[in-house]
Amino acid sequence: IEFTVEKFMFPEVKQMTLVSVIGLVMVIIGEGLRKAAMLTAGSNFNHIVQNEKSESHVLVKNGVYAWFRHPSYVGWFYWSIGTQVMLCNPLCMIGYTLASWRFFRERIEEEEITLIKFFGEEYLEYKKCVPTGLPFIHGLKVEL
Repeated sequence: IEFTVEKFMFPEVKQMTLVSVIGLVMVIIGEGLRKAAMLTAGSNFNHIVQNEKSESHVLVKNGVYAWFRHPSYVGWFYWSIGTQVMLCNPLCMIGYTLASWRFFRERIEEEEITLIKFFGEEYLEYKKCVPTGLPFIHGLKVEL
């Protein structure tokens, strides 16, 4: 709706080629990062936070997981925002940013409870060294 309304009322907003190219780059990098996370994690990747650790479950710390603790979420976050930057939708860009950020803040805290349960000290050490990759999201606060 935003795109259509702005296209008719403010057509110059939809003709910002540089902004659209920046959005396209965000989409490509975000999607690439998400796919790289899935491939790197292999059988350890699941779209649903697991409650039970399988025998083959290992803590993946190599590849894109050496850059970010949650590279799949980082990729999705920037992909979702990039779609709206590419379309020059300022209102949706703000909405997508806020909704995605809130979702991933909560999801990461939930997931890190499980990761600490599964991997204990190994995950806590990894958490100290590698950021989540998402702005202003540090993950579960652990009191020692």
